[in-house]
Amino acid sequence: MQGEMGRRCSPVRPQARQPVRAVQSGLGSASAVWSAASQSSSRAAHSVPVSSRGLGWSALDFERRDYPPSPRAWAHHGREHLILVSLTSGRTVRTSAGERVERELSPGSVAVVPAHTPVSWSWSTRISVSVLRMQPDFLDRVAQAVLGLGSCEYRLLLAERAHDIAIANIAAVLAQETIRGEPGSALYADSLASILAVHLLRHYARCADGGKLGSASTPNPIIPPGCSESGRESRPRAVIAALAFIHNNYARELSLTDIAEAVHLSRFHLARVFKHSLGVSPHQYLIRLRVNNAGWLLSAGADERSVAEVASAVGFADQSHLTRHFKRVTGITPRQFRARQRPQISNGHERVGDSASLRSGSTRLSKSMPTSF
Repeated sequence: MQGEMGRRCSPVRPQARQPVRAVQSGLGSASAVWSAASQSSSRAAHSVPVSSRGLGWSALDFERRDYPPSPRAWAHHGREHLILVSLTSGRTVRTSAGERVERELSPGSVAVVPAHTPVSWSWSTRISVSVLRMQPDFLDRVAQAVLGLGSCEYRLLLAERAHDIAIANIAAVLAQETIRGEPGSALYADSLASILAVHLLRHYARCADGGKLGSASTPNPIIPPGCSESGRESRPRAVIAALAFIHNNYARELSLTDIAEAVHLSRFHLARVFKHSLGVSPHQYLIRLRVNNAGWLLSAGADERSVAEVASAVGFADQSHLTRHFKRVTGITPRQFRARQRPQISNGHERVGDSASLRSGSTRLSKSMPTSF
């Protein structure tokens, strides 16, 4: 199938690649995700409160991992593509291909690490992270079906970004599927894997010759519930530009003047066309977007310390600011929502709290969050 997302890459001479073997769903060996930088190193103490092991997922696995401070370097050179979503703030040092990069993490920070890429990390603070592992042969099949590209005609890039709404949303949904373990979760996970694969190809991949695979622009914005989606095709260009600007900058302090200047309209004109198109003002849209993204991060496993960090990561001034708007939009506080999402431990096994209570408590929040990506 010819590329729907951009031009076909120029064919290149196939490079020798290490064989990709199917990896059984679950934690696997230490080298599959995190391994010591040397054979003599001992594994860093960590906990895995949530894992998809045993659920029969094939294309994509999910884990929530909590790590204490670790000055010793730990390395990844696994057989799977690795997608990491930070759930806490902290500082890490990444070393790869002779490059040393220090990075400040915040909830929602994303890293993509291609399979067989030597990379190591160290960190000086406690960190929590959602770990998504994708089989390379699955991404190859999607690239062939969507772009008509063979496995040697494209490459996934090592990349780090301050936020990626689509990946954070997928991680949050996978976390809840893992916790609940309901029938059909394997099919659901495979569907999300397909969505994630297309997103990775669009925004984290290049042709093997270095050319662009397709458009690397911001994905179509997710319209928060309560905002009208009718007339998408006829939506004014200024509104489309304003949506893109908001989605790219929602985590920082943002005023109507900032948005209006970015799209070259007066504040009055922007407010009028925006509300006519979406049914809400730019400020209301921004608040709902921040609440939605806070909900996704909390759903993915942000812990006690992270409520304030989540508030900062999605653009609220402080925890009380987040709590006020979160309760106004959803009917519950962030702490109440997180408590109802968190697995409980019973006889050494994870389980979700009373299902009726969970469904009842999450109803309003589910209505305020996107249902598609």
